[in-house]
Amino acid sequence: MRWFRRRTAASRTFDTGHPGDDEVLSQLSKRSNLEAPRHWMHYLYCADEGSARQAESQIRSGGWAIQVVEPAAAGPGWVVIAEAHGVVMTPSAVRDARVFFEHVASSVSGGDYDGWEASL
Repeated sequence: MRWFRRRTAASRTFDTGHPGDDEVLSQLSKRSNLEAPRHWMHYLYCADEGSARQAESQIRSGGWAIQVVEPAAAGPGWVVIAEAHGVVMTPSAVRDARVFFEHVASSVSGGDYDGWEASL
């Protein structure tokens, strides 16, 4: 008879307030230790260069580094890619980042926060 059940990474659930973010954290936790620092990137699309530069300014003021501000690869508009290095992924950090980037997106013309990715 088993007295103790081993908790596996597959059984971890997260509550960031966003189902997609919960799923990404779950997938990351299955493949690596979430307590390990990692590179974190966020993607924001804007209608034009002026809007992208406004978003860039807000993102920098929020403490994020900017990887690139350039025309979008497909279709009209511009992309702003923000990043941070050495980040420990927690549900609260993910929740706070989503709130921040969605706020920036809502404040510029054609702003659309397209989510994030993190290194393993």
